[in-house]
Amino acid sequence: MKLNLFALCLLFTIGIQPIFAQRNLDDVPQPPARSVFGEIGGPCLFSANYDQRFKGQKGWGFRVGMGGIGFLTSGVFAVPVGFNHLSGSDGHYLELGAGASAITVTDGESFFENSNSTVFGYLNFGYRYQPEKKGFTARVFISPLITGAGVFPFYGGISAGFKF
Repeated sequence: MKLNLFALCLLFTIGIQPIFAQRNLDDVPQPPARSVFGEIGGPCLFSANYDQRFKGQKGWGFRVGMGGIGFLTSGVFAVPVGFNHLSGSDGHYLELGAGASAITVTDGESFFENSNSTVFGYLNFGYRYQPEKKGFTARVFISPLITGAGVFPFYGGISAGFKF
């Protein structure tokens, strides 16, 4: 009888073991990193942008923004969109990406008078500081532009923002 009671207690103890086990923090999926930033240069002259990883803090992600320069009736308006990849660790990342920017150039008495629209491609090679948690982000990059008039290889920019 004592042997049966001992075996039953042993089976009970082994059976509840997984209930008390803790998961390794590396196994817990992290929410996707999201940030907003202002950019000077790049696929738009001046722009406000949103960037998000598809999962986790690095790897593949996307960006979308809008900006330009000018006044009410004349200037440049652009909408850059693209995909990018972050590789690195501890908040310091190599950023590689590509995308397209739709632009409208106007020069007239109203926004729709004498306007021309086009789309150009861009590549992105740069450094991004993005903390593991919330906080200040910064980027510096080379962004070659691919247009109908040719390739402009030595174009770049900087940005600063906030990861939330």
